[in-house]
Amino acid sequence: MRLTRLSAQWERLRLAQRFFLVATVVLLPGILAIGSWVNGRIAKAVEVNTANAAALYMEGVVGPLVQELSVRTNLSRETIERLDEVLQQPAIRDRVVSMKIWRLDGTIVYSTFKEMVGKSFPPSNLFKQATQGEVGAHFNDDDHEEDRFERAMGKPLLEIYAPVRAGTSRRVIAVAEFYASGETLQAELTRTARWSWLVVALVTGLMVFALSGIVYRGSRTIDIQRSQLQDQIVELKDLLQQNSELQLRLRHSSEDIADVNERTLQRIGGDLHDGPAQLLSYAMLRVNKLGERIEAGDFMQASKDLKRMRLAVEDSLREIRNISSGLTLPELQDVPLDRSIELAIRTHEEHTTTVVAREIDLALDTTPHPIKICIYRFVQEGLANAYWHAGGEGQKVTAQGGVPLVVSVSDAGPGINAMSASSSGLGLTGMRARIEAHGGLLRVEKGGCNGTVLTASFCQNALRPRENNHGSTQ
Repeated sequence: MRLTRLSAQWERLRLAQRFFLVATVVLLPGILAIGSWVNGRIAKAVEVNTANAAALYMEGVVGPLVQELSVRTNLSRETIERLDEVLQQPAIRDRVVSMKIWRLDGTIVYSTFKEMVGKSFPPSNLFKQATQGEVGAHFNDDDHEEDRFERAMGKPLLEIYAPVRAGTSRRVIAVAEFYASGETLQAELTRTARWSWLVVALVTGLMVFALSGIVYRGSRTIDIQRSQLQDQIVELKDLLQQNSELQLRLRHSSEDIADVNERTLQRIGGDLHDGPAQLLSYAMLRVNKLGERIEAGDFMQASKDLKRMRLAVEDSLREIRNISSGLTLPELQDVPLDRSIELAIRTHEEHTTTVVAREIDLALDTTPHPIKICIYRFVQEGLANAYWHAGGEGQKVTAQGGVPLVVSVSDAGPGINAMSASSSGLGLTGMRARIEAHGGLLRVEKGGCNGTVLTASFCQNALRPRENNHGSTQ
């Protein structure tokens, strides 16, 4: 859990912040290691150089005085006195605070502190190094018994071991140990260490600063590109959303177009069936009767039938032309509903020479034009059915009310069963589809004793004028 939280916090950091943290974790130990190594090398180099210089000087002064150790084990009194005198010289006294001369077996044969003469101690690493002919040095910070007097001085001392060689053979015959004052040297080493640390820190800081600047610019470029990419993704999502909406609207439009086409075909089929087809049926009926009249010699009645035939054909042609040109019953455009119903009734009476009873009591004078056409076709089709299936007996049209509007067509024919069986096709089905398309309801019922009653009713919502695409009402 904690690792997951740290990983999440790490992911929220910018690239420059990540680089700074990593650089701090990686470079800080590196700085410490490099600084320590550089300081150690500098201190060692200074110690060695100081020791070599001091050893060379002391070898030139002390070496000739202790040559007798090449042939004997101890120094003579005269040699000891001369060594004491040498150490008292101002040039040496200011630089060397004490000195010991060791035999190669680890016995002190001379010391500034006389108590140490004749004592033997285990050889140290620097002592062994000197017996091999090399100069060694370090600050006197070891807790060795032979150094107790020097430690008692309480100041930094540079302990130097230098080989003493025989004159011509260059063989190591003794080891000279002397302690040089280390105050100046230590101050110099401290100052050098401070400057080395400063240089290392400065170089590292400049390096981190330069790299951080590069990484910062790269991080800023990445952030800008990331922001631009996110904006492009948002724009792409918006475009995809708009594309989806357009595809949906296109699909809906296609469905609407198909629905409109289907409704248009249904309307045209209904108009052809309810109008021209009925008129042509009347004409065909007159053709059959015309032959009978001529054969019977009733030329006067035949002439009347011929006129009615011609009138039906002319009306049929007129309606076909209106339907073809996109117009539907233009004569109803400015006619109120009661007169539209009356027009359908009179037309039916003229073509069939039958009588239609009517009871028209309408309070609504602002019936929408599509509803007016629908009711006209309903009355036209209902009376046609009454004529064909009931022989025109008991034909009656009733229209009552304002809201709701109820219009019915009834007859005294054989009844609903016979009518329903013979009303396949576009008749009753088309009538029902037309009325329901305008929000109305069609009921087909049996009359009192016999006959059929067709009732079309329209509620308030169906009678409310609708706005077209141009803002006008229909």
